[in-house]
Amino acid sequence: MIYREPFVLYLNISVCIILLFLTLPTLLNRKEELKVRLAFSSIFFVVIATCIGNLFSIYADNYRMAYIGYLIFFLSLSFGPIIYYYVKKLLGSEVSKSILFSLIPGILAVGYGIYLAFAEDTTQQAVFKQMKDGEHWFYEITNLLTLVLTFVYGVKSWIFLKKSSKTISADGSPTFRLKLAWAKEFILYISGNVLVFLILVLVLTKAFAVPTMSMDLIGMPIFMLFVYLLISIRSMMMYKDFEHQLELAKIEKDKLIQVQRLEIARDLHDSLGAQLTFIASVSDGLKRNSEHFDAKTKTKIRNLADFSENSIEELKNALWILNSEDIKLEDLKNKVLNFINSAGEAREDINFHFHWEIEKNSPLSSKWAVNLFRIVQEIINNSLKYAQAKDLWLSIVQKESMLILKFRDNGIGFDPEKTKSHSFGLGNVKQRVEQMNGHLLLESSPGEGTSYFIQFPLQ
Repeated sequence: MIYREPFVLYLNISVCIILLFLTLPTLLNRKEELKVRLAFSSIFFVVIATCIGNLFSIYADNYRMAYIGYLIFFLSLSFGPIIYYYVKKLLGSEVSKSILFSLIPGILAVGYGIYLAFAEDTTQQAVFKQMKDGEHWFYEITNLLTLVLTFVYGVKSWIFLKKSSKTISADGSPTFRLKLAWAKEFILYISGNVLVFLILVLVLTKAFAVPTMSMDLIGMPIFMLFVYLLISIRSMMMYKDFEHQLELAKIEKDKLIQVQRLEIARDLHDSLGAQLTFIASVSDGLKRNSEHFDAKTKTKIRNLADFSENSIEELKNALWILNSEDIKLEDLKNKVLNFINSAGEAREDINFHFHWEIEKNSPLSSKWAVNLFRIVQEIINNSLKYAQAKDLWLSIVQKESMLILKFRDNGIGFDPEKTKSHSFGLGNVKQRVEQMNGHLLLESSPGEGTSYFIQFPLQ
């Protein structure tokens, strides 16, 4: 009996190891939905389990282990439905519960396996002999049914894919189109090869009296290994195409966002900018001629002028961010320095100490830059409002791929635990640091001043 030759053992073990390594990349690829990964991997694991089961039940030539083959038939008979499930889930479609009816042949095979496991020795011997002689009808039919069911579900999958091709809208995503093309290719590989293997089995077992056991232990592993190698190679190529399409889509999205940002910046400049300039001009005029007003009105006019000036400065900052896709560290330095100079002019009683040290003028995304700028604004404004400090020290240093911000004042300090629940500004700082995957350390206590240590990775 050729299926008892040593090379058969090596063949099946080698196929199991190769298939396991082939399916691991897909199983570990988190870019795909978990259900899709599990379904695709199951297609490989069914063949692995079948090879292992055949070694225990057939290659061992032990009639007492024959029942294992029938238990494994449950997986083999699920091969077609799993393929159908994979194709539908790949395209984001729901699978009808009627697919559960396809498990009935597998359940019957398991039932027969359980019966055989507890049958008498003589029955087990007789069944195993019939299997070897090709005379056990249940074994022969179940083997053929495995291939027939797979082919039927392959046809069913193809019909579903043809319908999907017709219903897909003209503006369907490139990724979906790639998946649809891959699903068609995958079904053609599986269905075509299963049909060829089914014909081969019928010809060899019926015309040339090759035992079905030999086909299970030799023909199936060799044939499936060839098919799965092809599928794995094409699957890897498909995911490369997916990644390429995602990169292109990201570039297009970024371009669109940049265009929209430029339009918003232009509209803000033309409308809000003009209005704020007009308000600033009026308030300046009132301020120059305020000698005729009482003290209360003068204060209001002065506040209005300051508010207008600050609003224009904030608008300039917003336009700077909107007009920039990437912002260099040196550009950010200039913005921070301008803000500190403005704060210093407004509060001449406070000494500002600014230190900036970078190793490379790296680009930051506008989101990263605005977060850092707003953090600096929030920390300094909080200190100006509440700290009653005489000196403020701000240091921003780049160390390799990290940016480190250190701030310290010699003000009255506060209790962070008592303040954090109702401090909107401090909450804002923490939220922005988290958005940049950074780390924040705040140290303060009454009478001891306040210190911030913030670091985050450069993109």
